[in-house]
Amino acid sequence: MKNIINIVRLGLPLLAVSLLFLRCEDTIDLPSSFEEPQLVVDAWLTNESVPQTINLTLTQDFFDNRLPTTVTDAQVVVCQTEIGSNCFVFEHTTNGQYVWTPAPGETLGEVGEIFGLGIQRGEEQYAALAPLKRVPVIDSISIQFEEESLALDEGLYAQVYARDFVGIGDTYFIRSTINDTLLQRPQEINIAFDATFDAGSGTDGIAFIFPIRFGINKLDDNGAPIPLVDGDKVEVDLWSISTEAFAFLSIARDQITNGDNGIFGIPVANSPSNVINVATEEPILGVFNVAAVSSAEKVVEE
Repeated sequence: MKNIINIVRLGLPLLAVSLLFLRCEDTIDLPSSFEEPQLVVDAWLTNESVPQTINLTLTQDFFDNRLPTTVTDAQVVVCQTEIGSNCFVFEHTTNGQYVWTPAPGETLGEVGEIFGLGIQRGEEQYAALAPLKRVPVIDSISIQFEEESLALDEGLYAQVYARDFVGIGDTYFIRSTINDTLLQRPQEINIAFDATFDAGSGTDGIAFIFPIRFGINKLDDNGAPIPLVDGDKVEVDLWSISTEAFAFLSIARDQITNGDNGIFGIPVANSPSNVINVATEEPILGVFNVAAVSSAEKVVEE
């Protein structure tokens, strides 16, 4: 009996606190300060001889739980910036997608060129510049057995090997495909600044560090790498990206995975953009990048 009484007495203060919190659970409507939709530009292009796509959508209220409205009434062009160079018209196909399809062997351009994006929508004009930066050749993809550890199941995992160029400021986007499925969870966004995580590392001209090499593996719902099995095909595309595109991806990844940070979550903010409204010279949302690409693939054989 005394034990039960003690448990009840200890529990009463906790119950009182719980009731206090329950009484405070009033619904609060927070104003989002959303006024009118703004253009969002999703322009990730490459110098490969394949159709290139730019997606245009509109912003929406933070609390509006639906797919973005697509933009179908714009004129879109990408040009090499040197006088007398080529321009490429992107035609709207469907759902806000604007596509340029090259002739066999044709590409947007070569490493070292600078490209300009132009968008006309009604009376509004938007523009951006992006360099086509160099990209190293992928040396190899290796499949290695890893023993079970705290964050890793026993099994086969892939690593990609490439070496950063000598010279500060090379930035890369490592895109992985497992069995023809592109890995695109926020936690699977794999980017590198001079072969490491960011500009503060002070390194240059080295092989990509282990976390980036290992970052080509698929993750489960808890963010843990999933072992490969016999017959799996691993493909890696290494894209060169501008420092603006690197910052965009870095902040976008941190924002999307913000819930993983627990009590140390960062404030909500938009990723920086290199696309501006020509009239106001103010940046809008989205990014424009033209990438050189190197690729490699490996089939798992036990």
